[in-house]
Amino acid sequence: MSMDKYRGETSRQSPDIEEIFAQINDSLTNLDKIEDEGAELIKSINEYHDRIQHVGYASQDVKEKLESLYKEAIKQASREEEMDKKISKDIDKYLEFIKDSRTPSDGLNIEEIHKKRRNLETSSGSSNKAKKSKVSQSKSNVIIKNGTSVAAKQPRDKDIEENWILATVVGYKPESKSYEVEDADKDEASNRPGERFIVPVKNVIAIPNSGEMRSPEFPKDSTVIALYPSTTCFYKAVVVIPPSKLTPKASRYLLTFEDDENAERYVDAHYVLDIPKEK
Repeated sequence: MSMDKYRGETSRQSPDIEEIFAQINDSLTNLDKIEDEGAELIKSINEYHDRIQHVGYASQDVKEKLESLYKEAIKQASREEEMDKKISKDIDKYLEFIKDSRTPSDGLNIEEIHKKRRNLETSSGSSNKAKKSKVSQSKSNVIIKNGTSVAAKQPRDKDIEENWILATVVGYKPESKSYEVEDADKDEASNRPGERFIVPVKNVIAIPNSGEMRSPEFPKDSTVIALYPSTTCFYKAVVVIPPSKLTPKASRYLLTFEDDENAERYVDAHYVLDIPKEK
C-alpha cells in the first residue's frame, strides 16, 4: 500500500492532516516489518517440522522450541492485526479531513473521496490476502508422518456422502499432494486391516495424541466434528460443556450430535476437531 499519490495534496492541508499522513506512512513501514517477522517465524517452524519428519520423532528440546515459536507467532499475528486496525482508523481520519477541508472549487467530490478510500482498502486487502496465502502454503508444507491418526474425508466413489472417518496415514504422495490412509474400521472376523484409499491433503486432519487437546478449547455452543462414541465416524456436533467446565475437569467434551435426538454424549477431547472448511 502506498500513500505517495497524496503527497502533492498534503502541502495544502493543515498540520493535523500532515501529521495523520505521516502516521499512516510510519504505520505502513512498521506493518511491513511485522509481516517480515511473521514470514521468518513460519520458516523456522517449518524447518523444525521438517526435522521431526526426517528423524521420525520430536525431542524435548525441539518441542520446547516449537512451543516458543508458536507463542511468538501468535503475538506477531496480534501485532499485525492491531496495526491493520490503526492504519484503517488513520485512513478514515485522513479522508474525513479531505472531505471537510475541500470546497467545490477544489474539484474533488464525495465520490472521488470514497474512490480513494476503496483504492487504499483494496491495496491493504491484497497485502493481507498475500500474507494469508503464504501462511496457508507454509502449513500445507508440514507433512503428516506415517502412523499418525487422522480424520479423513472419504472419496465420493467410496462413500457418496463423503463422510469423515478415523484413519491412519500410511504414506504421502508429493507428486499429487495427497495421502494414502488406512481406514481404522478393521475386518474383525479375519483381523485384516481396514481399506486403504487416497485423499488430497485438504481432506486430512491430524488428530492430537491421546490426552492432548486443542488449545484454546472449543467454548460452549461451538460447532465441531467429533468421533461418535463406539464408531470410527466423525459427525457434526455442538459443544454442551467443554473440558474445563466439567466437574471434575476432564480431557473430554460433552456434546450433542446432529440428528441424534439431542442426546448428550461424552467424547475424548482429541477426537473433537474444527469444522473442516469447504474449498
